[in-house]
Amino acid sequence: MAQLNKKIMAVAVAVVFCLLAAFWPHEREADVLKIEQQAVTASEKEEAKITVYVSGAVANPGLHEIAPGSRAVEVIAAAGGMTEEANKDKVNLAKICKDGMQVNVPRLSAKERRRLAAENTPASSAETAEQGSASYNAAQKSETALTGKVHLNTATAEELETLPGVGAVTAQRIVEYRSAHGFARIEDLMNVKGIGQAKFKKMQPWLDL
Repeated sequence: MAQLNKKIMAVAVAVVFCLLAAFWPHEREADVLKIEQQAVTASEKEEAKITVYVSGAVANPGLHEIAPGSRAVEVIAAAGGMTEEANKDKVNLAKICKDGMQVNVPRLSAKERRRLAAENTPASSAETAEQGSASYNAAQKSETALTGKVHLNTATAEELETLPGVGAVTAQRIVEYRSAHGFARIEDLMNVKGIGQAKFKKMQPWLDL
């Protein structure tokens, strides 16, 4: 009887070992597979990109891929950055980008470009004072639809004040000279009191008859 019990115990132990041998590798394979899937998911998240359309005053407008959660300043940098004609004050650089959205960088108007050109050009103290007066007057009036060049023979005093270095006094002198003599060529503008060669050169790119 004791010998039979030993045989039964031996068979039972053998069965247990067989079961362990059968299931243990599968459990390990399942754990390995789960780890691999988690690694792939994490990798996919890291490589995920969103596409944003950048337009306006940037070096390379078009579609650009950036990481999710990036801000406008990052996608603008990916587009080569802003150009000199960009109106930087009109762009919210902190805005968070979403897939499929557009980030537009507005351009400076012709009037704003003239103002900046005048500010970046050295001027005499008298001219600087008149420019300050002209800037103040321009800030007080409403925006006009004026773009491009100013026509000397048809421009109003208000339109003449948009020229670099021209304030209300000089604009009125131009109107009075035009009424008396007219302008046959833009160089005749130097016949107006207060407009010398230096001031004329600043205005010349924006002048037409």
